[in-house]
Parts: sequence; structure tokens; C-alpha cells
Amino acid sequence: MARLLHGTIGVLALLVVSTLSAQSQADMFRKPGVIGDSLSQGFFGATVEKKVQDWAYPVLVSKQAGSNVTYNELKGPFINLEDVLKGNCGPICIGSAILGGNGKTVSLPTHAGITGAEYTSVLRTSGQCEDITAKKMVKEWYWRKWWHYTYRWVEVADCQKPDKFHQYGLRGAGTQMEIMEKVKPSFVFGSAGANHVLCTALHTSLACLDEPRFKRDIREVFRRMGNIGSVRGGVLFTVPNVTAIAYLEPYRDPSNRANFTGLKAFYRSSVSSPDHVLDANEVNTITKFLTMLNNEIKSQAAANRYAVADLKVIFDDLKENGRPLAHSSGWSPGLAQANWPLPGKPGVFGLDGVHPNMYGHAVFANELIDAINSRYGYNIARVSEYNAWFHDSLNRNPVDLKKFLTQTIFGQFISWIIGIFT
Repeated sequence: MARLLHGTIGVLALLVVSTLSAQSQADMFRKPGVIGDSLSQGFFGATVEKKVQDWAYPVLVSKQAGSNVTYNELKGPFINLEDVLKGNCGPICIGSAILGGNGKTVSLPTHAGITGAEYTSVLRTSGQCEDITAKKMVKEWYWRKWWHYTYRWVEVADCQKPDKFHQYGLRGAGTQMEIMEKVKPSFVFGSAGANHVLCTALHTSLACLDEPRFKRDIREVFRRMGNIGSVRGGVLFTVPNVTAIAYLEPYRDPSNRANFTGLKAFYRSSVSSPDHVLDANEVNTITKFLTMLNNEIKSQAAANRYAVADLKVIFDDLKENGRPLAHSSGWSPGLAQANWPLPGKPGVFGLDGVHPNMYGHAVFANELIDAINSRYGYNIARVSEYNAWFHDSLNRNPVDLKKFLTQTIFGQFISWIIGIFT
């Protein structure tokens, strides 16, 4: 009898713990909120549109946790390179995509992540103003005396129109931070750190690095987030090594000049200026900045009791060893690599060599799910990476962009145009 009673109590205890965990998870994900950048919004192959917004990591993780997020659906700006190169987007499609717009809107999105954002713009950029804190001096005319009409200089808001991603993504709801303060989320996807350092790779320059601004603004974001009483938890992630992304490739100067040798954008066939490469000294500076940035992200996660996924470590392993990819039957299309897909070689990047494809977002989402489960004791099911690969048109039918840019007349023309303007 005692043994039976003991067993019954054990089962009841497990049921209670399981129920409390489920209730806790349901309460935690009652209303997820998202701040972030292109990784959260779903930028893919040079554009944002509904079909890629639907597979972005906050959408996937929220769905796996039994919840959802709302967002303004975009139709551009810019174009989906995959659709163009595969002949699925003709002149009218291209023109419409370049203009951009909204397919569907909401008055107050719970998902406010915007392409190009960083912690500074999370605080300052709305769908209507590039910087809501910007001021300018203007003349204000008035009657000093009844016979004396004159002017004085006064300070007023300087509202410059933001980029189209912010216009269409945020519209009239405010800045990302203001939106979170209105939404009052229960759980926060709070990562917007990548562009503080990714800019070095995209522009092969160190000019954008600004440690004081980064620290000031990330701390202000989480100070304000901490004042939102509804927030029960969240997740952050560290930034991978931006000098190891597929967008960059090694280049050795034929004359062995050190400042002409290093990492160049993949579309450049040659280097004519030190500004076109990140040399060894510049890569070292970026590495030090990245270490500082990731330490600050971990510190903010700890201070706010958020989960944190160390994507820096995960990406390094993916770059070095690849990622196993297989059907439940054991069949595998190959070891996934840190590149865009090629025939017989699955990859996690889109054609720009910077942002994840559909499969890549599934990988990304699973690492966040693992971190959330570990931090909060949940058992959120992982996304099927095989299914994501299977339904990923870029992985199933790869486009060799490098070959296209170097071996076709149109591709060479595109490379030349890009080189002129960058």
C-alpha cells in the first residue's frame, strides 16, 4: 500500500509540475512582442514580402510555443533575386516590387522588427520620422511691437522621412520601442545588435563602429523594456562572426599589398581600392568589437532574466563542421553549409550571402527554442529542419549566383553596376 501510495503521489507530482509548466508557458507567450532587424522581419534576397515574413524566426518560434505575432505585410521595396533569376518575376513584378507597399496592415503590430534597424533606430526611428529626437532651428515671425514685425529663432522637430522598410513596417504606430510600450508584451524577442557590426562587412569599412552609441542605446532599450510591467521573459542572441558570412570571400592582391589583401564582397571580380577589402588589421578590430558587443548582449540577457542563444558559437561550428540534415528515414540531402545552396550542397543563406533562407530560419528558430526551453524549463517542440529544407525553393532548386555573375553577360553587367554604386 505504501509503495502504491508513493507511486501515486509521484505521478500526481509529475502531473502538477507538467500542468504548472504548461500554464507558465501559455502565460509567458500570451502576447509575444518583437523588436529587431532584417533577421526578425524576414528580409530575403534583397526584399521583404509576406511569404518570407511568414518564415522569419519570431513567427516560427511563437507558433511552436502556441502563440502568434502580428505585423504589417510588405510587398517590397526591392526585389526577390531568386524569383527574378528563375524567371518567376517579370518586368511588371520587378517594377511593383521596387516601388514596394503594404499587402495588409494592422494598427498596432506586435512584431515591430524592421530591416536595417539597430538599437539606436529602435529608440528613434518611426514609420514617419527618421529620428523622432532630431531638432532644427527655424524662424518664427511675430509682432514685437504693434508696428514692429520681426522674427526669432525657435527649435522645432526635424522629421525627415525614414526608409521604406520603416514606412511600410511601422506606419503610424511609433518607433519599435514605443510600439512595445503600447503592446505591453508578455515575452520579448529583443535582438537588434547585428547591424551595429554587420555594417563593417557590407561596406568593407570600420567607419560605422561606435561602441559608446551601441552601449548607450542597448542599455536604454532594456531600461525601458524593464519598465513594462507585463514582460515576463524574453530571448536574445549573440551576433555571429560577420567576417565569415557568405557575402565575403578571401582576396589576395596580385602585387601582395597588405591593405589590398583581405576579404572582399563576393560580387567583386577585382579590387581597385583598399576600401574594397577588410584587411587583417581591420578584421582584428571587428573581432574585438564583436566580442564587446556579444558580452553586452549576454549581460543584458542576464540582467533581465532572458534566455540567450549563443549564435556566435553555433555559427562557428556550422562554418567549420556543417550541420546534419536528414529525413526521419535516415536519408540526407547532404551536410548543410554556411553558404547559399548549391547543387548537392544545402545552405543556410539566401542569395545575398547575409540573410537566412527558409531552411536557415528554421535552424535559427530551433537554436532560440533550445535556449528558451533551457532557461525557462519548457518543452517547446523544435521546427522540422528537414521539412523547412524540403519546402525551401532555393535549397531544392539552387541558383549558382556566383556563376551567374561571372559567366553571363547580364550577370557581369549587374556586377559592374553594383561595383559602381558601392
